[in-house]
Amino acid sequence: MSAADGRDIGACADGDCQILVSEPVTVRFKGPSGAAATLKVTKVGPNEVAYTVKSGHGQSRGSARGPGQGCITVLRSNGSGNSCGGLGDGARPSAQTGAVVIQAATGEVGTAIVDIVSD
Repeated sequence: MSAADGRDIGACADGDCQILVSEPVTVRFKGPSGAAATLKVTKVGPNEVAYTVKSGHGQSRGSARGPGQGCITVLRSNGSGNSCGGLGDGARPSAQTGAVVIQAATGEVGTAIVDIVSD
């Protein structure tokens, strides 16, 4: 597994990155409308990932277990939505107008790929 920004969580500050994580980390980034947001990866293991996202007064959680599994959280200034399950080809999510899209995908060797995509 490889990620465009490697393990550099600082690359996410602008709300656009792809990083590889192998242990719990906290990632701070620019959320919808420039508001501060935080992604806490709380668990990473073989084919397992769990996280919490906070933005404004809202919070969203996601967790997935199994090969090819993951979660997508869409943050908007008026709330968020979350979906977990099979990610198909695991491609980087598309940007959505007025939103920040977060995707965490499981990896076989105890790593996960985290994408943060802003419009």
